[in-house]
Amino acid sequence: MKTLEKLMLAAAAVLLAGCSTAVDKTSAGFSDAAMSPLTDLNLRRNEIPPLLAAIRSPYEPIPQVSCQAIGKMVADLDAILGRDFDAIPLPEKSLGDQASEGAADLTLGTVSSTMSDFIPFRSLVREATGASEHERKMRAAFQGGVARRSYLKGVGAQLGCAPPAAPDPTAGFKASPEKKVEYRSKVQPG
Repeated sequence: MKTLEKLMLAAAAVLLAGCSTAVDKTSAGFSDAAMSPLTDLNLRRNEIPPLLAAIRSPYEPIPQVSCQAIGKMVADLDAILGRDFDAIPLPEKSLGDQASEGAADLTLGTVSSTMSDFIPFRSLVREATGASEHERKMRAAFQGGVARRSYLKGVGAQLGCAPPAAPDPTAGFKASPEKKVEYRSKVQPG
């Protein structure tokens, strides 16, 4: 599929979604998507958040061992890393919101991919400019942050702290109701 056709398809998806949130999200992220070649050339990059860069080891001693201090450290990490698995689930999005987000993501992904396709031998360029190395360091910092948050919550659980200083066992993943299987043959199992 040609580049212009990809862009036209993505634009049509946004228009078909017919939702202002898709247009707003696409508008907000369009400049980042269009500038993706600068990221590949290591001319533009996101810096590692200072809190994550300061983590030498996820299991280093906690400076102040109290539920309040642990809760603040966990909240600070949540602000950078996003929601943890035990966070209270967000309300379900409507089908229209899901469609508009999907259309916006499709459009931004297509623009980013199309712009990145202009760089020949992209993986070699990323290695030569240091962009791949920076991305590896960024991933490692985020993984260290996730491990640190888990460690802090484990210590908080041992102290008997309430969430967010400890995991909330009642939140997060919910087991789906067991589905009944209907057999249509005369011979039933069991």
